[in-house]
Parts: sequence; C-alpha cells; structure tokens
Amino acid sequence: MPTAKKSLLEIGEYIALDNPVRAISFIDEISDSLIKTLSIFPYSGKVAEDLDLGEEIRVVPYGNYVSYYRVLEDNLVVEVLFIFNASRNIQALITRL
Repeated sequence: MPTAKKSLLEIGEYIALDNPVRAISFIDEISDSLIKTLSIFPYSGKVAEDLDLGEEIRVVPYGNYVSYYRVLEDNLVVEVLFIFNASRNIQALITRL
C-alpha cells in the first residue's frame, strides 16, 4: 500500500477513536484539498529543504498536517508520498519507511 494512503488511514483511525464521523469528513477534506490545489498548482508547495531524498520533494500544509509530494515531470503527475502530523519528527519518520 502506498505510504500516503496508509498515512491517511492511520490519521482516520486516530481521529475515529474520538469522533468516527469527523474522521471520515477530515480524510475527505484533506484529500479534496490536495486534489484541488495540486492539480492546478503542482509547484505551489514549498521545497522541503530539510529532507535528503535525492530529489525535489515539496510540502503543502493542511491544518495540523503536512503532505510531502513530488512532481513527476515526464507525465506531469503529482505523487503524494507522505502525510504526517506537523508536530512529528518528519525526518525520523521518513528514515524508518
């Protein structure tokens, strides 16, 4: 399973512990936001200078969460790689993947 989808499922499961209805609506909101923003403005996210993954990775926030993505220029496709709570140590999470 791609990491971004897995991240969304984990976020949804965590929110669902307190509010199952909000979990579903939040996942829909963050997904819709990514689709709307990145399909029109794929380079709108800030370059994630702190990551050393050997390629240009961009980051876009949504509430307390950040989504990391790359633009595949050959196909003009945006691939969302990771979605994390912004308070987490992102570098440590990514190196464990």
